[in-house]
Amino acid sequence: MSPPIFTYLEALIPVRCHEHMAILHRGHAAAVRCAGFVSEGLRLGNWCCYLAPARLHNDMLARLREFGVDVERRLSDRTLQFPQEMADPRRLRDWAQSFFADAETAHAPAVRWLEEGIWPEPAGIPVPQFFEFHARLNYLVKHYPSVALCQYDVDNLEIPHLFSAIAVHRHLLVEGTLVRDNPFYVPAEKFLSMSPEDRDRDLRDVFREVGFDLKKLLSTLAGYGQLQRPPSPES
Repeated sequence: MSPPIFTYLEALIPVRCHEHMAILHRGHAAAVRCAGFVSEGLRLGNWCCYLAPARLHNDMLARLREFGVDVERRLSDRTLQFPQEMADPRRLRDWAQSFFADAETAHAPAVRWLEEGIWPEPAGIPVPQFFEFHARLNYLVKHYPSVALCQYDVDNLEIPHLFSAIAVHRHLLVEGTLVRDNPFYVPAEKFLSMSPEDRDRDLRDVFREVGFDLKKLLSTLAGYGQLQRPPSPES
């Protein structure tokens, strides 16, 4: 049985409980479009985390205020958290585990994790270890009622990093199309057991299959998503 619907992005795209999704977008304007995901969660008593460079915090706070969120109160009671940039991936992993554990201790009905995928570079976390953290995030999301949304601007992401982002997220939102079962997803246990060199080789092989064409890759993924859509009642 599939997990229940957790929320709808933009009132249209269903997201199920326990999903860890990569949203591939273009441009800064899209970076705060998921503020509604956070504001909805706060209204429902969820614990919400926004993991992003400090320069984006004010934009998110402004959007939340537009939604009527009392951000000062939410920051004070820790139901809304903006973790500091951490250069040590172990610190980030420990912080994430503590965040989920504290939410459970507080009997929060759910956790919402929203992340901007551009943040590790200014923080100084090595990219391979950043995506190892994301592979492990799959375990946290599976063990507590939660959803993790990770946004990536494809215009400002190096191709190898984009492929790693695709590899560690089973669920994708590509060009407005939901890809429920990403054909290039690498399960966490396999991803973590591979060396960075083996990962790079496998990702290059995938890119070779689409002729080293980023636009074709995204179109291919969107095509998979369209094929995965359930038939309409009229069909």
